[in-house]
Amino acid sequence: MEENPGTWSLTSTAFMMGGGALAGMAVGYAMRVTTRLALLVIGIVILILYGLMSSGFVVVNWDAVGTGLEDGSRTAGAWLMAMVRRLSASLVGFAGGVILGWRLK
Repeated sequence: MEENPGTWSLTSTAFMMGGGALAGMAVGYAMRVTTRLALLVIGIVILILYGLMSSGFVVVNWDAVGTGLEDGSRTAGAWLMAMVRRLSASLVGFAGGVILGWRLK
């Protein structure tokens, strides 16, 4: 299938949306399955770190943590916007697929 960058084709758009939906379903299902485990692990790590901080074994530089979170959110936002511009047709199907995949039993 040859495409010119300046042309629009219904078949290529439908194919991109369909492929995005299938990928979205897989990602949504995987997210649902792994989210509980990830949240459990994160919660345990936070509790352990809080206990170590309260005992005086660990000192947290909250300014550095805040700066790192701000920089990371800016970088992630810029990357996400670049991906949305490039993959907008696939993302329509992908978003629907993630929702369907999340609801799969």
